[in-house]
Amino acid sequence: MDLTFERGDANSPRGHALVYFRDNANPDSVAATYLILLPVSVDLQKYIPPFLAGQMPMGGEADLSAFAFPPAPESVESYEYLLSVAEERGDDLIFAGNRPLADAANMMGVIGEILSEYGDRYRIGAPSNPELGGAGDSAGSAETVAPTDYAVDNVVYEMMSEADQLGELTKLTGRLRFAAEGGDEETAGEATAHMRAIAFHVAENRNIDRLIDAALDKSEIGGQLAQLYLERAYALYREDYLRVKALDEDIERTNA
Repeated sequence: MDLTFERGDANSPRGHALVYFRDNANPDSVAATYLILLPVSVDLQKYIPPFLAGQMPMGGEADLSAFAFPPAPESVESYEYLLSVAEERGDDLIFAGNRPLADAANMMGVIGEILSEYGDRYRIGAPSNPELGGAGDSAGSAETVAPTDYAVDNVVYEMMSEADQLGELTKLTGRLRFAAEGGDEETAGEATAHMRAIAFHVAENRNIDRLIDAALDKSEIGGQLAQLYLERAYALYREDYLRVKALDEDIERTNA
């Protein structure tokens, strides 16, 4: 992702940024969104009334430590306005290129990628803070290479249908298996972080954590289990409970 820091340091972001785009068809048209990386983890469950708590994704693990709002860029009066606001507020100001601004769905995906990269740069630039997962952290496993304190691409995944979420999980599982088998810890860590982010937005009984563990297992059994857990998630989505029962039995036999 080509990000031009017009204000701020690309190697040490502030943790809050105005990101703007120009329209492909009309470069004079400017739209922007705002990125925020919170310095503390936020458990949304604590602030939800008890009668609504059961509707929160993944129970008490619902976390919102990084987000972009609005989720797709909105038009602003001018570049000069953005520059003035960034200077007054002490924000990073980032130019993210010319894009088809009318395509909101595409722009949400682009912003999700930018949020992920901005968060990565922030963590790398803050090695003394273990909460941020900077260079000072140990990197003993694929799961610690890309910390999940931040809800990576949280906004994009939240807006997806479950069918799309499962499709993304399928692609990420293949990427994670390939990276794990090849010893590519960086790619494995990134894939794991994305899968955990999606897990916030699907029902807990989809067993995404077990899917990740199986995908990280380099053995043939690990590959078989990963496929079974994926099929099980799809069967639950289709409400095909006979298939779910059969898959549970297959998983139990494979684990034996």
